[in-house]
Amino acid sequence: MIPLASFALAGCLAVGAGSDRITVGDLAPAFPGLQSIDPDTPVALAPAPGVERVFRAPELRQLAARLKTAVPAAGSLCVERPVAPLDAARLLDAMRQQLPAATIEILDYSRMPAPEGELEFPVSGLRPAPGVGPSGPVSPSGDQRRGFWTGAVRYAGSRRFTIWARVTVLVTEPRVIAAVDLKPARRVDASDLRLEMRQEFPAAGFVTSIEEAAGRVLRRPVSAGTPLTSPWLDPLKDVVRGETVKVDVWNGGAHLELDAEAEASGSIGEIIPVRNPTSKSRFQARVEGQGRVSVGQASKQEGRL
Repeated sequence: MIPLASFALAGCLAVGAGSDRITVGDLAPAFPGLQSIDPDTPVALAPAPGVERVFRAPELRQLAARLKTAVPAAGSLCVERPVAPLDAARLLDAMRQQLPAATIEILDYSRMPAPEGELEFPVSGLRPAPGVGPSGPVSPSGDQRRGFWTGAVRYAGSRRFTIWARVTVLVTEPRVIAAVDLKPARRVDASDLRLEMRQEFPAAGFVTSIEEAAGRVLRRPVSAGTPLTSPWLDPLKDVVRGETVKVDVWNGGAHLELDAEAEASGSIGEIIPVRNPTSKSRFQARVEGQGRVSVGQASKQEGRL
């Protein structure tokens, strides 16, 4: 049995797909007096997709008076924006326009009827499925190909009707991989890295060239075999923790130069702790340039040099 509501919807007049207003042209088929009036004349705001907008007798009389035409014979008029089930093939075409080189399969998608309009699936709406991290599954049940893609049907100008799809997506992209275990706050050398072409779920933020990572420092430890992401990397400091630096010691007119180990990273002008490898004493020094620090009479020392 077909619900009564279906008969009501079937009898409604349709709003033009590209308009956010009900116009004279939309009402004209059931409002004979409007035939001679400009069809683009707006009458009222268009309803949301699938929602009826009913013009009852008092409103129809007011509308007829405003437009200087005869009142329609019908006691009321129903207007709606038509909706229809989404077509999986059209969804897939819209996705491939965004990722033309990707292998895409739709597993499930929005079942709510949508208005007529242009399908949009921006790459920014693609997210990995729960249990999948930036370098693959983080749980035994995670499938690194699966994701959730949010899109929209654009209709009536700037209006958007949200839709979604569960998908598997694979793209072939370069990934910079840690060739060895990497420690934080240490300079990354090109020899610590390797470049691989991988088929993976598309994700932003991965480092795609060795030049992008070499010479920078990591914020966190990275295990061998892990792809690097840009948020893990900081610009190289003038002095990097763990490296041997030249220390200029000034006392009045006297000057002494020695080697020490930096115990923190720093840029020019910053004060960092360093350690004398011979005496094992620690002291504060000012970063003066790449691999160089200084200690003067005004510097607060922590121990003997």
